[in-house]
Amino acid sequence: MVRPPRNPSAQLISLALATQHHDMHRHCQTFKREYIALAKEVNHRLPDDQPKINFHAISCSAYHWVCMQSNVKTFPAIFAFKANSGEFRLLKEEYITADSIAEALSVQLNAPFIENNLELEGDGYDEFRPVDILGASSYSLTRTRDAVFNDAALSFMHALKTGVFSVKEGRQALNSIQREVFSNWIDLLYWTLPPTWMLHTLINDIRNNIDSVMSSEENLLFMVERHRDVVNGGNMKWSVQCSKSDDRAGYSCGLWSLFHIVSIGVIERHRAVLGARDQVSTKFVAQTVRNYVEQFFDCAVCKEYFLEMFDRCGFNHCRRFKQPQKLPPRESWAEFAMWLWEVHNDVNVKLVEAGSQREGGNVGISKRKSNLSDWPTVKQCPSCRDDKGNWKKDAILRHLKKEYWPAGVQNFRFVVLKKKEETSHDESSGFVSFFLENIFYLVLAAAIIMWSKRQFIHFTGRHKKMDQDYV
Repeated sequence: MVRPPRNPSAQLISLALATQHHDMHRHCQTFKREYIALAKEVNHRLPDDQPKINFHAISCSAYHWVCMQSNVKTFPAIFAFKANSGEFRLLKEEYITADSIAEALSVQLNAPFIENNLELEGDGYDEFRPVDILGASSYSLTRTRDAVFNDAALSFMHALKTGVFSVKEGRQALNSIQREVFSNWIDLLYWTLPPTWMLHTLINDIRNNIDSVMSSEENLLFMVERHRDVVNGGNMKWSVQCSKSDDRAGYSCGLWSLFHIVSIGVIERHRAVLGARDQVSTKFVAQTVRNYVEQFFDCAVCKEYFLEMFDRCGFNHCRRFKQPQKLPPRESWAEFAMWLWEVHNDVNVKLVEAGSQREGGNVGISKRKSNLSDWPTVKQCPSCRDDKGNWKKDAILRHLKKEYWPAGVQNFRFVVLKKKEETSHDESSGFVSFFLENIFYLVLAAAIIMWSKRQFIHFTGRHKKMDQDYV
């Protein structure tokens, strides 16, 4: 690697290839815009007492010897050099963000700034900001990844405290349908969420005491309070970007962030589940989320939209979520994440249109606002659209993973799910099944003990001594 001279300021160097090949040229031009935007954001967020970070770009076509000596094989190659150091760290393009750059350079950044409102040029209308109903618009994506996960955890805990036991039903124990829905929801979080997330301490406790939790609101509240400080480290406020100083907005934003995290977890974690494979499919996951919204989501308007959309096979999910039981295609696991992203954008568009109609806006302005509400924006993800403005699935998935999944290598960690009991069996058949199952395990255990004893006698030679005693 050709190292630059030691510099008192941290710096990034991007090595790219200038070529006439259409695909490569388009990719490099796209990254150029991202690179410039990152440079502006990083230096904008630097504290006043820290020196500016230098961003450089080198063409491997003009300076091919630099790239050859640096052993560059993929383009672009991004090297991060800390201040006063000749050592570098290679950054991956798909995971590069302002915060990952700061981490590589060992510098601190201020909290993400909120971008200026997007304006409708030439129309004389008020400024417009994309809707943040799902916690994933341009406004909320200024959140750090830690803030995203903190918002999601807060909303999960808030839902446990306020949405599980209904006031209308007198805070009574959950009925059979609610018990099944709640149990499936907790199991879904158990296997889809990142293994290193501290929220698992609460989820595991709930799973281990599921009957007690579902029978008493007091038991559930006690468990949530017991894990509060561990899960959130004492931070019990939604981020400003998520809540905009309104806890109701923070709750919805954080809950939908949790849904997005689950959707990426389906892609990342489906191979880690042992047992109950019938619960590990995009169809079952989608149905579990749908049932949870129906039973426990306390936003009436949100619930009405979601259930109507889902029950009518919205966004073709009835066909998209069909997977063969044996070896589903790899790409099929991404369908739920893409479907949820499409639902997210549809909600944004509908809210913008409804707002424009209330304000007496015309159809043209409403349509332009709807286009602005699409997430991610071109500025946030230039590579997410092709030259014709069409969405690119692979780029969208990379963007979703960057926002809703921890960076770096995760501990794979297998999880075990128990198969759900058939509800159609009566109590007597259930008892017989339980009795026969225990008899089987007792017989199996006895056989193993007898076999082990015979093996022990054979290897120690005690059987020969016993035979000699009878001679």
